[in-house]
Amino acid sequence: MIEKAITISMIITALHQCMQDGMIFEKLRIAAANLLDKARVPILKKPLFECLICMGGIYTLAIYPILYGVNWEIIPTMLTTIGINTIIANYLETTWKD
Repeated sequence: MIEKAITISMIITALHQCMQDGMIFEKLRIAAANLLDKARVPILKKPLFECLICMGGIYTLAIYPILYGVNWEIIPTMLTTIGINTIIANYLETTWKD
């Protein structure tokens, strides 16, 4: 389960970093943010692309079945992924500050 959580966490971290300013998916993030603002659901921005920790839950539910199928391990894997993402987010915040 830990290996699965680490794999999913690395995928989510890669997506999150690719959506930052100056990166390849920056325009996708901006377009999605504008669409969510127009749809009056800006609260979805955090779990979709703004918050690495928040992304852990949504993206695990999307990625896990694709990689491993649906089974009972999805919930503990999701919680472990969120924990790993918390460690990564704290590390990135302290080391990559401008």
